[in-house]
Amino acid sequence: MLSGGSDKYRRRMTGADGRDLQAALDEMAAATDRLLTSVDALSAEACREPSLLPGWTRGHVLTHVARNADGLANLVLAAVTGDGRPMYPGGPDARETAIEAGAGRHLADLRMDLADSSERLLEVFADFPPEAQAREVALRSGATAYGWEIPAIRTREVEIHHVDLDAGYGPDDWDPDFAGRTLDQLAGLFKDARDCPVGTLVAVDRDARWEVAADGPALTGSTTALAAWLTGRSAGRDLSLDGAGEVPPAPRWT
Repeated sequence: MLSGGSDKYRRRMTGADGRDLQAALDEMAAATDRLLTSVDALSAEACREPSLLPGWTRGHVLTHVARNADGLANLVLAAVTGDGRPMYPGGPDARETAIEAGAGRHLADLRMDLADSSERLLEVFADFPPEAQAREVALRSGATAYGWEIPAIRTREVEIHHVDLDAGYGPDDWDPDFAGRTLDQLAGLFKDARDCPVGTLVAVDRDARWEVAADGPALTGSTTALAAWLTGRSAGRDLSLDGAGEVPPAPRWT
């Protein structure tokens, strides 16, 4: 099992938003442990079966999550050194080639790759100075993030793709705080760069709302249900649309 709480990583680190980065590392490690537990319940045959992502097997999903750990480790090092290294050396084609090449491996190899790459990501945070926390790095999409945001980005990646694995873990298993933070992170992106069919997401389990388009009807439901809809991991049958119409699909995100 991974652990963000060992003495090696126990130094307290607080990001520009005041969020304790050690707590974020612990959350990242816990999300990975949950994913590894689901992998341990799979059979060798199951990893070659379809995932919830069109055209991808479970092996594709697991390989993607492993390569994402390596990519984010590169960004941690970019934040430390300021050398501007890319998330994926060789560009998007090299990333896709690596996923295709790794997807058909034996389950034991997939699991080891996932665990080892996740541990490497955790290890590069061992020496993460304040200037690295405040330095911007470039994500694969072209968007930028601060160094202190990388653990939360990784947690989001693991939690969402854990659902895609189709191994008994769904959006209802997400912590509501994770779901709320995901909406905080993505709402602005949808408003600025996506043609979202609804204007506002309204949570019924907390005093929160998120603008995802300049105008449009309100979509109401629990925080986790709203996050699942916005990330394309739910059709929104448990949400209600202002005007009682059918809930439309969210724009493709990832």
